[in-house]
Amino acid sequence: MMKKKCLAAIIVLISVFTLLTPVCALPDGFVPQNSDEIHEYADQVLKEEILDYISATRLNEETKCLTADELSTAINNYPEYPRRITDTVGAEIVLVEPLNRIVAYNFHAMGALEAEDLVVGVANSAFEDACVVPEINDKENVGGGGPYEPDFEKILALEPDALLTYTELGPGADFFENRMPEGVPVIRLDFIRPWYLVEEMEKLGYLTDRTEQSTEYVEWHDGIMNEIDNRLSQIPEDEKLRVFVDVWSTTYQQGDGNERRTVSDADQYSYYCNNAGGVNVAGDLNIPQGTIDIEWIAMQNPDVILGVAYDGSYNSDDISELKVQYDEIVNHPALQDISAVRNNRVYILSYRHVNGLAYPAARAQVVKWFYPELFSDMAPEGIHQELVTDILGSSFDVSEHGVFNYPQ
Repeated sequence: MMKKKCLAAIIVLISVFTLLTPVCALPDGFVPQNSDEIHEYADQVLKEEILDYISATRLNEETKCLTADELSTAINNYPEYPRRITDTVGAEIVLVEPLNRIVAYNFHAMGALEAEDLVVGVANSAFEDACVVPEINDKENVGGGGPYEPDFEKILALEPDALLTYTELGPGADFFENRMPEGVPVIRLDFIRPWYLVEEMEKLGYLTDRTEQSTEYVEWHDGIMNEIDNRLSQIPEDEKLRVFVDVWSTTYQQGDGNERRTVSDADQYSYYCNNAGGVNVAGDLNIPQGTIDIEWIAMQNPDVILGVAYDGSYNSDDISELKVQYDEIVNHPALQDISAVRNNRVYILSYRHVNGLAYPAARAQVVKWFYPELFSDMAPEGIHQELVTDILGSSFDVSEHGVFNYPQ
């Protein structure tokens, strides 16, 4: 009882201070990346949370707010906390104290942030990257890779203070939110869509108190991406290559082999073509099933065919995983006379290379394939090694191991 009275008194005193001191709102989407910014934003968030608490408890307004105990914890940890972000699905995440026990359903960003020590459990698919980040082997396997449900009893037994997962992949929307204990946030950040990479790395770096590491990644990322953007800007629109994007065709191939899977510009995988200065020949099509007749491809006569394979990774040295898709294309009788095949301009990427933190290296590879003269001095493999060595801190050699693209 005494504790609750003291807490109420503290909240009242701070409430008065809050009401007398205006909130100087920082811009929408702002993510603090140094101590001064963290402290300034904590001041804003604390004031707003106290006002929300007053509205909910004293004015009976339907306002989402921290509990009295959470406010007390935030006050005790001020000015480092509270910390607040909006995750990639639009959910507001507020932390009132440091994270120490995270179940990272998607682990890969934690290595880049040197935050492996905060992770207690991972999905079984994470162990594929243990050759690069061996610390994964020390984590509890909670299962649930891909669309499968994890072992939730294992997750609860780990007593996590947060769960990090994807926006869409996994066992479905709200699966975790409906099961995690009260006060344990579910943080949905992907790290697999290039247009969100920087934003998501900054948010996770802030939440895990690893802003120095997130800044290092962002500077590496932006340096490469800006250089590519500057060079691509020199290419007139009417001189851009026409590209057919062949996506996972081998994995899902059925029938007589006279259809290929592709994407319109509304799909994520078209981005890897367009972002490299190519024009997707199927960009304007409505392709609900994702399949297209091989004869249609021949009629389009693309300059380049860019394949994305659902194979390849750091833990594989079998290049045939990508070569089989390449061989299907270059050996198909109906495609022998198209420019891409005649000029040996068929290329295959592993989806693991484009869907993740290594995207700048994958993009460098694609632009060098598309415009070899303009990017003759760019070294995609060297860029990839920079990520592995300098950011992940790994001794893994991408020139000796792993399957990322074909031809190599």
